Amino acid sequence: MSFIIGTTITADPRTGLAAAKTVDGHIDFALVPDAFDGIDALEFASWLGPITSELGLIPGVRVTHTEPFHVATASATLDYTARSRSGLSIGVSTSDADAALFGRRPAADSAPAWAEAAQIIDLVRRLWDSWDDDAIIRDQSTDRYIDRDRLHIVDAQLSDSAGTDYSVLGPSITPRPPQGHPPIVVRADADNAAAVESADIVFADVDAGDAGVAEFTGAGPSLDELKGLLGPKTPILARLAAPTSPVEVARTTDFALELQSRGASGIVFSAPREEQLEFSIRLVSEIVPALTAAGLRAPTASGADLRTRLGLPAAHSLYTHA
Repeated sequence: MSFIIGTTITADPRTGLAAAKTVDGHIDFALVPDAFDGIDALEFASWLGPITSELGLIPGVRVTHTEPFHVATASATLDYTARSRSGLSIGVSTSDADAALFGRRPAADSAPAWAEAAQIIDLVRRLWDSWDDDAIIRDQSTDRYIDRDRLHIVDAQLSDSAGTDYSVLGPSITPRPPQGHPPIVVRADADNAAAVESADIVFADVDAGDAGVAEFTGAGPSLDELKGLLGPKTPILARLAAPTSPVEVARTTDFALELQSRGASGIVFSAPREEQLEFSIRLVSEIVPALTAAGLRAPTASGADLRTRLGLPAAHSLYTHA
């Protein structure tokens, strides 16, 4: 399988749009980081969806203060506007400032916030699947738009990060996404083992180091430990700072080969907002051609959905045998 390549694109209407158009058709996806101090990542990805053609779009959503039902419906809608090229990066919020913006509950510690996030991952998939693919029948003879027998009741009981129980009822108000399950991404951390094991794709923070050797820099399991924990079915992507100097750019290929030999399926570059357009040009003109010449990248069929690009199998409904 082709080595997966992604990059971060901050939700900036000017440089973010230009960067997305630059890398469209050249890399597999753009990760749109979540922030509460600007444009919402999921909304920005929904704007990019119709004006890009091949680029996967994975917005970050911090689910600690966001209603799970809204996460499910908005991400399903994104998969329609992006024409089967969307994903969902799940994160948490632990700061007092984030909690104050919402005012619904106190700031969360990391462990309970991630425990709730793991529950929400399962719930979001159930809400996506609460419509069968053929639920819309448009039967004019009976004036029925939906076959109610092809909708599924969701009655989930969860505990939030403050220890308060709450419920979420479905079915969703949005039809099942075109991909069924847009790929769910989780970044490995110290307190999120359950969320990591529920993810389709896992990010592990690494650093090239002075010798160009992959060194894990996060607080969670290392790259090698993740490989043993998750097995071969879950792609692990190394997340690292975008190279800036000519020396760093030149050694990116060797670093990618070393990562691949240790079980990584790809790289997602993290570029600062002020450098994202410049890096997108460097990525397309220098880095991707070098990876292709080294045999790490292979042409991807035009029109492939994001699950296919990431080497994931088709998603089967959780209610197939219901």
